[in-house]
Amino acid sequence: MDPELARSLFFEGATVVALDVPEGTEFGIDCGSWQVGPRFRGVKMIPPGVHLVHYSAAGRGPAGARETGPRTGFFVTLRPRALRLLRWDAAREELDLSPPPEEQLAAARARLQELDRFLGPYPYDLLKKWVSLSSCLSEEAVRRLQPESGQICALAEVLPVLALRHTKDRAERGPPPCAAECSSYREGLARLPQMEPRAGTEIRFTRLPKQTFPDGASPAEITKHSLDLSYALETVLRSQPSADPQHVLAELQFAFICFLIGHVYDAFEHWKQLLNLLCRAEEAIGKYSALYSRLISILYHQLAEIPADFFVDIISQDNFLTSTLQVFFSYICSTTVDETLRRKAEKFKAHLTKKFKWDFETEPDDCAPVVVELPEGVNLEMTG
Repeated sequence: MDPELARSLFFEGATVVALDVPEGTEFGIDCGSWQVGPRFRGVKMIPPGVHLVHYSAAGRGPAGARETGPRTGFFVTLRPRALRLLRWDAAREELDLSPPPEEQLAAARARLQELDRFLGPYPYDLLKKWVSLSSCLSEEAVRRLQPESGQICALAEVLPVLALRHTKDRAERGPPPCAAECSSYREGLARLPQMEPRAGTEIRFTRLPKQTFPDGASPAEITKHSLDLSYALETVLRSQPSADPQHVLAELQFAFICFLIGHVYDAFEHWKQLLNLLCRAEEAIGKYSALYSRLISILYHQLAEIPADFFVDIISQDNFLTSTLQVFFSYICSTTVDETLRRKAEKFKAHLTKKFKWDFETEPDDCAPVVVELPEGVNLEMTG
């Protein structure tokens, strides 16, 4: 790094001090991570903005080999010359996110130059990647989406819906099923205890509508809204805290980062559902040109981080992303869509075809007849 730039970053960059982190722990920020050594005390020269700090506790396996646990992360918003002081909680094997006493923070700030040789520099070679993955994220978006606990855990902490604290309750429930006792896989699942995430640990993603059409819709309207998901997307946009429709892109990036860096599989599932909603909203594509232009840029950077075959369903060999984007590209060719957006989409399509060898020309399954479930009480009668 240029010495002048390094000097500027030392005085203007933020610092995360992490004390007592055990040696061997995997510790990282944004797209970089390291194995903690005996001298580690944190990270310095962090550019202001939103960042994801993450770590995996280390331990010894049965054969004595070093193993790391599931990844845990938390978002921080840092301002120029800010200091975030963290301390390792040995009993819980995690970083304590509670604000330290003011005197401890003042003491750490006074010792910052003394701590400098124990602080690793922010990985500036990976900054461009992080900025491209988090360009829509703001402090407000992070506050709205992150769990109440602040911790984003790769392995969800779950509790039984029925506590069954008493012997009598457990006896009535019966022993856990074994494969020989169950006539079907579904029966086995039904007999397993119901679990739910511990309160405050869930990522607070927007609930996507299961019904894609308005109440009281006619059969023709039901069919229309089942093919064009614009009504469902508008429902999601209206649920956002701001009138700016681009808030949905911040959630798309948040979900992708939680999956890619935080290793949260449920976040990947939400990313898929949200992307599907955006790509299959034909009227919305013509209405929100700026939103979809930025969506293409976001997808360009996100897809650069994942192998092409990752999206292929192991069972059916169907590529979720190819079929979803195929519908998107077919909608964006409409004359109602802004010409600049159409040209950008064509370049993106050509890029994906060249890089991943994805076929967007074969007729998608979406062109086949669609079976639509009608609301209770709706009756279709054929008349001659």
